[in-house]
Amino acid sequence: MLLAGCFHDDLSWKELLDAQGNKLSEQERALQEQQARLDAEQQRLDELAGKYDGLKKSDTPFMLVMAKNPADTITKGVDFAALFRVNPSGVAVTKDMIALDCIASKQFFRVEPSTKASYVKKSDHFSLKNLEVDKNASGESLDGQYLATLTSATEAAVWDESRMAFVGAYVDKEAKPQYISSEAFNTVMMPLPAEGLDSWIYPHASFKVKMIKKEGETTVEEDTLGMVFVPLDGLTFKTKDESDVRFYTAANLSEVTFLPDEGCTAAVHIDFNQEKHYVSFGPDTTNNETWRQFQDSTGIKRQDVSGTLVLQDRWGGASTCHLVMSWYNTTVFELSYEVTAEEIRKGYPVNFTDEVAKLGLVYSDYAACRRLLPVPVHMVMEGLEYMPDVFESETEVEKGVLTLYDTPVPGHTYRTQEIRDLRIGVSDIDPKDVPVAVRFSFFINVTIKTEN
Repeated sequence: MLLAGCFHDDLSWKELLDAQGNKLSEQERALQEQQARLDAEQQRLDELAGKYDGLKKSDTPFMLVMAKNPADTITKGVDFAALFRVNPSGVAVTKDMIALDCIASKQFFRVEPSTKASYVKKSDHFSLKNLEVDKNASGESLDGQYLATLTSATEAAVWDESRMAFVGAYVDKEAKPQYISSEAFNTVMMPLPAEGLDSWIYPHASFKVKMIKKEGETTVEEDTLGMVFVPLDGLTFKTKDESDVRFYTAANLSEVTFLPDEGCTAAVHIDFNQEKHYVSFGPDTTNNETWRQFQDSTGIKRQDVSGTLVLQDRWGGASTCHLVMSWYNTTVFELSYEVTAEEIRKGYPVNFTDEVAKLGLVYSDYAACRRLLPVPVHMVMEGLEYMPDVFESETEVEKGVLTLYDTPVPGHTYRTQEIRDLRIGVSDIDPKDVPVAVRFSFFINVTIKTEN
C-alpha cells in the first residue's frame, strides 16, 4: 500500500509540473503572437511613411479611434460613412490630414458568359470623398468626432473584399514625422446588379395561351394571358489566379420595378420570382382600353410595351435596362399555295420564317436564349405533309418541304396543320421551369394547278 501511495504522489507532481509547463508555453505563444502583431503594425506604420509623405501633418501628437465602422457590405458607386474620434479632442484635423489606407484586398472579376467579351480595368476601388466634424441631432458640433464619407468607384465589374484603416501623421519633438493608424475595418464592395447578373429576354409572347392542367383525374383547358420573361442568371467571379471564387445571384436583389415609357398605354403587371431568379410580365387588362381594343381586333396584330426595368440590390445599388416587349393577338392563321402536280411530286420547298415572325416566333431573337427547340407538331391531312428542316442553333429558320402522298388531282385543294410551342428556360437553377412564351398553329393549303 505504501509503494502504491508513493507512486500516486509522484504521478500527481508530474501532472502538475506538466500543466504548469503547458501554461507557460501558452503564455509564451501568446506573447510571441502579440509581439508579431506589434511588429507587423510597426512595419505597416513604417511603410506609411513612403505611401503618405504628402499628408499634411499636425503639430500635436494625436491618435485615431474608430467610433463606428462603415457598412461591412456596399455596392459599387454608393457612398458610405464612418465615424472616428481624434484623441486628444482638441486636435483639429482636415481632409488633407487623413488618408484611407488599404491594408489588404482581394478582387474577384466577373467570368463573362461565353457569348460576351471579358473586360477588366484597373481602378482605385475605395477613396475618402469628404471629411467633416460630426454633429448631434441639434446640429451642434461634436468635439473631436469626425464623419468620413467614403466612396467606391471602378469601371471594372469587380467584387472587392478589403481591409482598410484611416491614417494620419504628426511631427514629434525632434521634428520627425510620425504616422498613426486607426483600427482596421473590413468592407466588401459588391458589383452593380447589371454586372453581377446576366439578364436577357425573349421579347415576344402570345396574348392568350391555352394551358392544359390536371384537376384530379380530369384534364382541363383554360385560356391565360401570355407572359414575357426576363431571366436573371447568376454569374461567377474569380480571382485573377482563379484560386478563389464568389457567386452573384438574383437573391441579392431587394426589389424589381418597371417604369413604362411616356405614352405607353398598354399596362403590364410585373412579378419578380426571387426564388427562381427571373422576372415575368403580363398584360394588365383591368380597365385598360388599349388592351381591350387589342383583344377585340381582327387579323394579325401586335401590341408593343416599352419601359425601364430597375433592379435594386440589398445594399443601395441599382441598375436599369430598357425593354421593348410585344404581344401577338392571333393564334391561328392560314397559308395558301398553288403548285403544279410535278412540283408537289418532287416536294415543294417553302419558307415560313417571315410568316411565323408575325406571330412572335423570331428565330434570330430565340437563338441567343436558353430554350427548348420548338419541336414542330405536324399532321398528315389528306395525304399532305410539311416536313421542316432540322433546326441549327445559329441559323434557325422555319422552312421545309411540302409532300403529297396521294395522287395530285388538278383543281383540288389539300390541307394540313402545324402547331408551334416555344418554351423559354427562365430559371438558372431550375431546368424544369420552361413556360410557354409563344403558342400558335397554322393551316397550309395547297391547290393543284389545272393543266391547260
